[in-house]
Amino acid sequence: MDNVLLPLELSDGFCLETVYYESGTLCISTQAGCRMACPFCASGRVGLKRNLSSDELFTQVELHKGNDIKRVTLSGIGEPLDNFEVVKEFIKKSGYPVSVTTSVPDTEKLKELLKLSHNGVMLSFHAGFDETRKKLIPKACQLDEIFHAVSEVWSEISVNKRKKVGFNYMLLDGINDSAEELDAFAGQVTNFKEVTVHLLVCNDVSGSSFKSPSVCVFTDAYELLRNNGLNVRRANNWRKSSNGGCGTLFLKTLQK
Repeated sequence: MDNVLLPLELSDGFCLETVYYESGTLCISTQAGCRMACPFCASGRVGLKRNLSSDELFTQVELHKGNDIKRVTLSGIGEPLDNFEVVKEFIKKSGYPVSVTTSVPDTEKLKELLKLSHNGVMLSFHAGFDETRKKLIPKACQLDEIFHAVSEVWSEISVNKRKKVGFNYMLLDGINDSAEELDAFAGQVTNFKEVTVHLLVCNDVSGSSFKSPSVCVFTDAYELLRNNGLNVRRANNWRKSSNGGCGTLFLKTLQK
């Protein structure tokens, strides 16, 4: 079965995409737009319009009630920590295992999130040096701040919960795919033995110059991280598909 992308038109005319992946994962949004201004991402092209309500999160799930939903991930449009009260309520009441992807604009909220009954927390790094991270995620916390925050709560959470924490690294051609950058990232991650590094590809966005490197460069990056002793996973095929990304439908709606 292919991915199932369904639109949800909100009461004020904004249109979100919700994606059900063939793995049984449903990806939903927490905001209309996003303030993080990551230049490679369609979701934040026009900034943040508003937070979504709790009802609007549950409506996205209801939209896919005909699919076999095994888990829900808050990885769509928006920065979940910027709508944290609603996110916490959804984790508590949804009835599904819920994972959250964040670029970490707030380390105190991150520490609280890590302690919740989540099914996974994915931290988007995409860099080994702060200079690179600032270019890619300009409104997020610096690398040392994030690693320090995770260290502060690491001993307070169970080993099982630690294994559900992931560090995302999306390879971008000529920007963050050098051996020096990857070595710097790996040097920080080795302090967190249970963590999985998710090596991601870049979904095509109309008008964007950002792209993934060649298969050869991607493979070299994978091997470099593995040789540093990290648990590394490559992007699944259902994430690479044309309807595996987020934000393009929202952007097209605004452009109209």
